[in-house]
Amino acid sequence: MNSKLRISSLAPLAACALLLGLAACGQKTGNESVETATPAKIPVTTTSDEARAAYDKGLALFDNLKFADAHAAFGEATAADPDFAMAWAMSAQTSQTTADFLAAVDKAKATASKASDGEQLFIKSIAAAADNDIAGQRAALEQLVAAYPKDERSHFNLAQFLVGQQDFDGAIMHFKHAIDINPNFAPAYNSMGYAYRALDDLDDAKSAFETYVSLVPNEPNPHDSYAELLMEMGDYDASIENYRKALALDPHFPSSYAGISTDYSLKGDVEQALATADEQLAAARNFPERQGALFQSAIANLFSGDNDAAMEALDKMLAAADEAGNHSAQGGIQEYMGDIMAVAGDAAKAEEHYTMALRQRQQASLNEANQAQAERAYLYKMAIAAVVSGDADEATTRTDKYTTAAAAHGATFEKRRIHELAGYLAEMNGDPTASAEQLAQANQFNPIVLYWSAVANKDAGNKALALELAKRAANRNTLSPNLPFFRKQALELASELEAG
Repeated sequence: MNSKLRISSLAPLAACALLLGLAACGQKTGNESVETATPAKIPVTTTSDEARAAYDKGLALFDNLKFADAHAAFGEATAADPDFAMAWAMSAQTSQTTADFLAAVDKAKATASKASDGEQLFIKSIAAAADNDIAGQRAALEQLVAAYPKDERSHFNLAQFLVGQQDFDGAIMHFKHAIDINPNFAPAYNSMGYAYRALDDLDDAKSAFETYVSLVPNEPNPHDSYAELLMEMGDYDASIENYRKALALDPHFPSSYAGISTDYSLKGDVEQALATADEQLAAARNFPERQGALFQSAIANLFSGDNDAAMEALDKMLAAADEAGNHSAQGGIQEYMGDIMAVAGDAAKAEEHYTMALRQRQQASLNEANQAQAERAYLYKMAIAAVVSGDADEATTRTDKYTTAAAAHGATFEKRRIHELAGYLAEMNGDPTASAEQLAQANQFNPIVLYWSAVANKDAGNKALALELAKRAANRNTLSPNLPFFRKQALELASELEAG
């Protein structure tokens, strides 16, 4: 597993959140000044030995992607030292809801003046991420690397940011720097494996994951990550075997249940896919884990073509989120329900769900930047609904509104959506060549984009590329929640192109 699915939050908080904190020594107490000579590692500042011990425990858990347990440990650290800025920062990184994330970021900012210069740069980067300030986030992380070039975590954090920007070559360079500094720094091998996978370098991805497993064989996540690569490679049985190794080490590791369920779905065994989702629900310990299990049940039903059963699972998620008063979670669920209706061709129903998603997010504890992004997400989804309806004029009007908003204020992934919508419009207007050109600039890790790219290229006469894209749409990005929507059609298109 590379990062957690946050069905409860807006995409930027999941995509922009940094995935690792700081661990170097260098406590200070009272009013002592930070070292005049810059240390090789970023200092961690606390007045409490108890808080530092809890922080180190949390960081070890976080390194192994045990987010719920890590969050509890960081909570112990802030309880022992309420001015422990880095513990607040890592509490934000392991938060289970958008509201908790933003609240912890505020605490980190409020206490940052008592921390070292390096910690302040790290906190500045997560504060920028919370505000969707990509340039500010990059600048803070690059300053951190420049100030602490011999700290593996400074390189790792910048690399993780670059992954979020889909600069995988740049990310791999910094992962390698982290490993050169500390060859036993296991998280770098994990994330580097995902970066290689994104570049279709499956051999180097496999090597990175195998090294990761060898470094921490008794932790579940290395086996989970390797299993995910095997799924991408189409070796579903071996993938299930490795996911089971992860669960033997930690029977509560949620992503491994989700992976096994997806493996079974890709094998066409809906009964086992749903049974594994039920296993996941039985093992769930808290609200996010229960939500994840129900979401996996929805995914399994979508793979099998049973939209009604998928909607029933999402209704259960909505009820639980409503009971918890989690408006952000309800927004994410409503949006996904809208996607199901859009793919089914019911534009009116899709619009109803997208409107409800916006209303829920407007009631959520989001900062101004994320409220604005929720509104842009609504414009994007409503443009999709207009495309589904076949109303080219309305689709053009809505696309123009989204394009204006995203071009001015959108994050990188939002700007890729401009090309996605332009591609759909071009196909509607009978210009598959323009459609293919636009979709090639959209998110190449979205199975929906890949499928329609295949269609556009087929219509434009580019059959070899269409076949490649259809196969990728059907068989890659295996844990994407968008994969079930067009997988069957992508497989059929690939078969048609191979036969022709």
